[in-house]
Amino acid sequence: MLLVCSKSTRRYFPEIKNIHVVSGPLSYKEALRLKDTANKVIAVGGGAVIDAAKIICKNKIVCFPTTASGACYTSHAVCWRGIEKVSIKALIPKEVHVKKEFLKTLPKNVIDNTRYDAMSHCLDSMWSINRTKQSVNLCEQALEILKGEHTKFDLIHAGNLAGEAIQISPTTILHSLSYPMTGIYSISHGRALGFFLRPVCEFMDFDLSPFMESPNILIPDIDRHLIASEALKYKKIFNINKKVDYNSIMKILDN
Repeated sequence: MLLVCSKSTRRYFPEIKNIHVVSGPLSYKEALRLKDTANKVIAVGGGAVIDAAKIICKNKIVCFPTTASGACYTSHAVCWRGIEKVSIKALIPKEVHVKKEFLKTLPKNVIDNTRYDAMSHCLDSMWSINRTKQSVNLCEQALEILKGEHTKFDLIHAGNLAGEAIQISPTTILHSLSYPMTGIYSISHGRALGFFLRPVCEFMDFDLSPFMESPNILIPDIDRHLIASEALKYKKIFNINKKVDYNSIMKILDN
């Protein structure tokens, strides 16, 4: 049995001595080295931890998610080849358990960032030209949770529903824009999504206000032309019923 965890979640399974600590998303080279090297894995942590576990394990994965990444319900794992986000085919975990006691010490910035991620999964999936009745229903359930007062446990549940949705109809414009922000400027995934939520919702004529206040996220100076050019390399950015090109992305960035 291998425990895949972060430094902060290691304490939840002290009896397991065989551990792999994850400090962030894997590089593509590291992912290839680790792929299918364990038969049974317990993963406790956020999206980077669960994605690493999905790469490492070739059999049964038991997940204890501590964020709303939804990674427990998708058949791919994220790693990075330089500034490029890469998806590796992986097993969907066999079991998912959300433990309230594992969520008590989540800091506010992590809660905010993972809420942006869950919200973005819902919107990207709903805006997708590949959406289905099932994926839309899952998104609507998640959005209903995000719209009202919700606990940390509720937030993780919403994120898991959104994870099921993007397994059916994958992410589109928000995630495509976020990848260069993370790959080039090392801005965390959730924070990058939060930065784009308001301007992209305006571009898509979607009212964000019932679900959350518009995030006011400060980021370092960025090369907008570079971000636009890199985002357009992800083909799924075009999988929405709006014209997407360099000029439209620049307007979003200007906004």
